[in-house]
Amino acid sequence: MCSVRWAPSACCMQMVPINIYFMNTILSLQNILKQYPATTGFAGIANISLELTKGEVVCLVGPSGAGKSTLLRCVAGLESMDSGQVLLEGAMPKDGDITFVFQDYNLWSHKTVLENIVLAPVLSGKVSRSEAVAHASFLLERFSLLDKKDAYPDFLSGGQKQRAAIIRALAIKPKVLLLDEITSALDPELVNSVLNVIKVLAKEGQSMLIATHQLKFATEVADRIIFLESGKQAQVSSPQDFLYGQTNPRIVEFIKTLNLHTQEISVYEGYDQFQAFQLGLLKRQRAGEAQCVVGSSGDRWFECMGKYYKDYEKLRIEKSIPWRMLMYSESARDKDIRLRHPLLNEYRLMPATLENPANYYVVGDVVVIQIFGEPGDEPAVIEIKNAHLAKSYQNYFNLLWEQSTAII
Repeated sequence: MCSVRWAPSACCMQMVPINIYFMNTILSLQNILKQYPATTGFAGIANISLELTKGEVVCLVGPSGAGKSTLLRCVAGLESMDSGQVLLEGAMPKDGDITFVFQDYNLWSHKTVLENIVLAPVLSGKVSRSEAVAHASFLLERFSLLDKKDAYPDFLSGGQKQRAAIIRALAIKPKVLLLDEITSALDPELVNSVLNVIKVLAKEGQSMLIATHQLKFATEVADRIIFLESGKQAQVSSPQDFLYGQTNPRIVEFIKTLNLHTQEISVYEGYDQFQAFQLGLLKRQRAGEAQCVVGSSGDRWFECMGKYYKDYEKLRIEKSIPWRMLMYSESARDKDIRLRHPLLNEYRLMPATLENPANYYVVGDVVVIQIFGEPGDEPAVIEIKNAHLAKSYQNYFNLLWEQSTAII
């Protein structure tokens, strides 16, 4: 099952101070201790304390045997703790408050996808079967599995099974979602289909605690990264600092052992993925680092961002990310932003004789090509991580910039 029944922990430790940076705490782990006999070969955890705020995503990374899965299982109530306490909004969690997604799916093979999803909500007595089916159908359609609702798990691909497992967890409407190495059992070509689901959930404010070996994914989705080793919390940092400001020699060596894809092409299609990508890249961007944009799409870009543009603008202002933008004409939305934040928005008009082949922007060693089509079409972005290519695109931007006229 996705949800678990809770019992009081073996020992309640003294409350730890609340991190003043995270005032809206939803999950609090206080001095969690779990030890196994040496003969079992299982990793334990030693007095780990952390807090998760509403809408926050925290990723647990570290070598195999570091205690990531053990910690998640203790939080879920699937493992008893030797000492410590798990609190949800200051109290003991109730059934369905916290759900767990396993790395090996744990779907019932004798039940259809739909039955796998609706069983827990119906058994909880919180909703009728018709309500549970309606919500399950909504989630299945949203994550492109509605056509598989009557299929049995054995007839699904690995990526489809894992998406079904995530939907089953979401069907209970949890306050906190726990995910344990959810891509470890997947073929490489299926990984992105699952990770994109998590990116969308992160964008929408689902509180999540994730154990993962996918470091690139962790830097895209996480608000904080916690490095565990030998059952201990060795470091807590932002994704940016974890990768680019790392000073711990042990963690530097760990990062070197992972495939971080120094050259990679990723495609994100549809409104959900478009919005999640734009927000995720902004989260990873260094404070004060400019976005150099060629071929502004005007109000169409804002249309594609929808209600999430407010979150994007708020974060961009907080991080002082300038827009240096080349356009053929200034849209109403662009003009409004330029006048409200003149120091963060520098626009220039390109000569009409200059034909630009693509709408793109450059951030560091990443080139983002944006595809909008006509109003109502599904947008898409192509992300290319290649330092040499990014330099070429940046040089082309600089050339166009010199030939364009400033908008005042």
